[in-house]
Amino acid sequence: MLDKYINKNILVLGAGTSTLDTKWENLDYDYVWTCNDFYLSDRLVDTNIDLTLVSYNTDISDVRLHDRLHRDNPLVLIEPHHYREKINSLELKKFSSEFDVFLIDIPLNSIAGAAARLVKLALMCNPKTVYFAGVDGFNKEFSNLHSFTLHKGLKDTDTRRDYEIYYKGFIECFEQYLQDDYTKLQNLGEGFDYNCGTDVSKKYFPLKKEIYEVIR
Repeated sequence: MLDKYINKNILVLGAGTSTLDTKWENLDYDYVWTCNDFYLSDRLVDTNIDLTLVSYNTDISDVRLHDRLHRDNPLVLIEPHHYREKINSLELKKFSSEFDVFLIDIPLNSIAGAAARLVKLALMCNPKTVYFAGVDGFNKEFSNLHSFTLHKGLKDTDTRRDYEIYYKGFIECFEQYLQDDYTKLQNLGEGFDYNCGTDVSKKYFPLKKEIYEVIR
């Protein structure tokens, strides 16, 4: 199922603000992976999605999601552990009857979210390069935007409201990338005040000058 990604350039687009603030369209990539509410994004409307990870809070009954999946025909992945008790729901059974849904466990323990786990999965596919944007967190003011919904800052349902929790969580996530061939990574959000993993990526897999000049 994932063999076609071997030695390919994969672009992972998450919901963090750097998906809005970088010109990732200018990169030489083979496949785009994304997650959750990507179908709500005006920025991604003309981008063909080859793989998407559907998480617990995604409204899988949304007609807009269905229309996009029928259009792009991506691989649809669900993580049983993160999908929690809804893994046996009638809603998911109905969704799976319409789309080919694959269950997968991505070995990344982090609060950083679905796109962060996709970066880990991409590394496991033995790619040529993994570019990623939108794996960010928040700035100290919690003033940056969700790139898919354009919601500013924390949602009412967010229980984690301490910046240090987000910062440490993303640092720990990026450090887990070092277990793989992290030299293939390019953090497109590096340097933005909301990109909590910057301290790790700058040290171990810094954004190349030629990539920076293309996307900024």
